[in-house]
Amino acid sequence: MSSQGDAARLVWLRPDVLSIAAGALIAAVAPLERFDWVARGLTASSLADEAPSAQVLLVTAAPEDLRDGLCERSLRGLLDGGRARGALLVPPADGFCGDVGRSAGAPAASAAAPVVRLPTGLLRLSAGEVVGFASPAAEERAAELGALGVTAAPWVIKKAPQSVPAVSLRALAEHQVPASALEGRVAVVAVGAGGVPPQAIATSALPPAKGVAAVLGGLLEGGRRAEAPIWAAAACVLAAGGFVWLARRRYGSLVATSALLLAAFALAAVQSLLAARVEASLLPLPSALAGLAVAFAGIMIARGLGTKRAVDRAAELIQRAALFRMQGVHTLPDEEFWPRVARLAEQAHPADLVLVAELPPGSWHLKFWNDVQDGESLVAERRHDVRRPPYSSEQGVPAIRLARRFLTKQEMPAVVVPLIAFGEIEGYVFFCGPVAESTFSREPERAEHVGRELALLLRRKRLARTAEAGAGGPWEEGDPGGGHEPTDHLVEGARVALDDLQVFGSMLRNAPVGLLYADAFGDVRFLAPAFAKWLKAREVAVPAESASAALPPGSLTLGDVIGATAAGSAAVTLSSVMASDEGIELSVTSPEPAVLSVRPLRRESDGSSWIAGYVAALIPVKQASPVSGNVRPLAARDATDPLCAFQLGDLVADAVASAARATGRAVRLEPIRGATHALGHRGELTQVLEAFLTDVASRGLPGHGPVVSVREAPQGVQLSILDVGFGLGLPESALQRVLTAPGAAPAGLEPLGRLILAVEDSHGHAELKTNDGWGITLTVTLLRAHPRVGATTHESGKPAAQQNVIAIGRAGPK
Repeated sequence: MSSQGDAARLVWLRPDVLSIAAGALIAAVAPLERFDWVARGLTASSLADEAPSAQVLLVTAAPEDLRDGLCERSLRGLLDGGRARGALLVPPADGFCGDVGRSAGAPAASAAAPVVRLPTGLLRLSAGEVVGFASPAAEERAAELGALGVTAAPWVIKKAPQSVPAVSLRALAEHQVPASALEGRVAVVAVGAGGVPPQAIATSALPPAKGVAAVLGGLLEGGRRAEAPIWAAAACVLAAGGFVWLARRRYGSLVATSALLLAAFALAAVQSLLAARVEASLLPLPSALAGLAVAFAGIMIARGLGTKRAVDRAAELIQRAALFRMQGVHTLPDEEFWPRVARLAEQAHPADLVLVAELPPGSWHLKFWNDVQDGESLVAERRHDVRRPPYSSEQGVPAIRLARRFLTKQEMPAVVVPLIAFGEIEGYVFFCGPVAESTFSREPERAEHVGRELALLLRRKRLARTAEAGAGGPWEEGDPGGGHEPTDHLVEGARVALDDLQVFGSMLRNAPVGLLYADAFGDVRFLAPAFAKWLKAREVAVPAESASAALPPGSLTLGDVIGATAAGSAAVTLSSVMASDEGIELSVTSPEPAVLSVRPLRRESDGSSWIAGYVAALIPVKQASPVSGNVRPLAARDATDPLCAFQLGDLVADAVASAARATGRAVRLEPIRGATHALGHRGELTQVLEAFLTDVASRGLPGHGPVVSVREAPQGVQLSILDVGFGLGLPESALQRVLTAPGAAPAGLEPLGRLILAVEDSHGHAELKTNDGWGITLTVTLLRAHPRVGATTHESGKPAAQQNVIAIGRAGPK
């Protein structure tokens, strides 16, 4: 209960609440006094009463009448005869009317109507207009001014100028207007223009006579107004600030801004309503609006900072939770580590059964692991000595080989793959069954790729544990985690967290979209909602996400994701992911056309690299929009250069030789790997490739000529040209512009633009990649062609190697 009470008290210390209180304080103090005065005067003036005044009569006298002494001779008689309340002489009329307040022979205590000259300091002005009267207490005729109703009133709801009746002094003196018009009224005598028609007499009076008559009329009819109490403005700002705060909390910033404008309008409307009915009702409106602005700024800033802190805190908690669940390779116990290695191997290479074996340090005998209980009982060979067959050849050399009668099931063959890293045996993996045998006979390089990556994974675990044991870590003999300072475990946890952060950094840098992450064992650990929706549409069981959007190990594998693209493709593609730094791309058609891009995340240390995880992205493919009528189509291709199948290796060799002859510089050609049968427009590709290689070689520095390689990749037939950036003298960012608009390449990059256009015309694609300070590589990928058996070879023989063409190794088969 006490904690709840403390929380209720602390709510008043929140920045947004404090900003509303500060705004109310500003409204109460009213620091904008000058502007508040003007605003009160404008408010009083805007509420002018247009009903005809029964208390004031404006009497104007022409200058000639004043010079003739008409005011001095007739004003007293007109006031007494008309039983007027009195007269107020507005300068400069008071200088011409004389001392009319004292009649000849009249006693001092006469009950005659008072005639008072208006003191200039009595008027309250705002924006050049009369808005009220100051206190007449210091005037010598204060009593007579009080008899006329002139009292202290800073602001008055005055009468409209047209509502104050007006007559000329001559009309009254010549009885054109009956004297009874003065009965019960205060005559405001002022100088006016002469010779004006009766209907224009009210507007002929000189300032400030019209304002004095209007304000005095309003004052005598109850129009006195004064400042509102200081709490009134503070209460209005509190109410308006609470309204804005509620709108910001429930509906966001846009609605809060609209609420601010509505609150300001309501504040002005409340001021008008109060001023029309209540005497002490004039608020310090500018100060109140300033206080409301302070409250609004505090609400928005405090709310924005609070939201940012909440988002940062939530992101930190999500990341921390995900990192704690992703243990490092060396921190996993053996009972969890080795079965996960077996599951990874099963995803990478097809087999009916997968066994893994650990070679403990300083031992020659293997220890078997797999997902089933007692995997060692499945092995018929009992010695497990790695120096003897089937683990090594008859000469004692470990090598990948096919073994029979290795398992208790004599008819089941096994592909024995030693896991060797830097010349040291880390363990073995066994792919068992007819499926493994057929795959090994068809693609022996797959087992080699899988073995190399698993060996690096095991070596990383062994070296990390050796380092921990040497430093007295938790794996030291006789002290499995106890007897150490808590700071040791904190440092270890921080090191693991940093390692995982680096993995996530690699993911963010390498992922095209960043929708899926799988750890080094192929277990999906992070799955975006869009990816999960796609997997469910492909009838793949997806576990429910945790609060941090992370999945537990083993709930979903990368093989399951790849297998959702097509039947049987998981066994084909995961090993391709391991073997390729660029990853693979698989096309999918349902529920919507998309490309599944999967690539490994590699870590490097001590001259070696290993796969620390996998990242996959599902990239939607947009359908081509129909060409508009006002778009001119490209010219049709020449029929003499049709789309045909050809050997890309021969084409590249010809182009390299031609560029070397033209420039006289070295152009290195890597061994051609694979048959390299490609599909495209051979004539166009030959011309543009020769021109591009000639341009790059001629610009390159001595000894830094381009390096050309041709190989078959899972995506198609690839042509790679290294040191493009050095040859053209431009960074990757400048060259990327040509990839976007090859038809409008900048000056000096036209050969590259023509090459990209020719590749795209042949239904291929080009990309640029920075090689960490070792130049920029241009990679061209063309569609793979599958020629029929017995197809005739190209009639033109391979050109003789030029003196400045360096061919490394043998060319691959055509």
